[in-house]
Amino acid sequence: MDKLTNIIAKILTYLCIIAITGLAAIVLVQVVSRFIGVSIPATEELSRLLIVWLTFLGASLAIHEKMHLGVRYFVSLASVKNQKIIDTFIYILTVVLLVILAVYGFRLTSSAMSTLSPTMKMPMGIFYLAIPLSSVFSIYFVLMNILKPDPMKQGEASL
Repeated sequence: MDKLTNIIAKILTYLCIIAITGLAAIVLVQVVSRFIGVSIPATEELSRLLIVWLTFLGASLAIHEKMHLGVRYFVSLASVKNQKIIDTFIYILTVVLLVILAVYGFRLTSSAMSTLSPTMKMPMGIFYLAIPLSSVFSIYFVLMNILKPDPMKQGEASL
C-alpha cells in the first residue's frame, strides 16, 4: 500500500507542478497580450480551470502530507488514549464529508458535460471533475492515515 500511496502522491505532485507552471505561463501571456493591446479571452478561462484543478489536487496532496489545517491545542490537552479517539472521530467525519463531495461531485460533473464553456468550448464537467477526483484521492489518503499510524505521534506517546 505504501508503494501505491507514493505513486499517487508523486502523480499528484507532478500534476500540481504542471498546473502551476501552466498557470504562470498563461497569466504571463495574458499580461503581455493586454500590454500590447490584444486580449486573448481563452487565457482567462484556462487560468481559471488550472486554478480549480490546482486547488483541489493540492488539497488532496496536503492531506497526504498531513499539512492540512488543524488546531491541535485542545486535542493535546486530552490523554493519549482520548487523543486517538478524537483523531479517529475527526478522520471519520472527514471521510463522510469527502464521500458526500465525491458523490455530488460526480453528479455535478456528469450533468455539466453537456454544457460548454463560453470561450474554449470545453465541457464544463472538466472544470467540475476536480471535485470528485480530489475527494477520491483524499479519501484514500485519509484511510491510509487511519491504517498507518504516524510514527511521530507514537514517539510522543511513549515519552
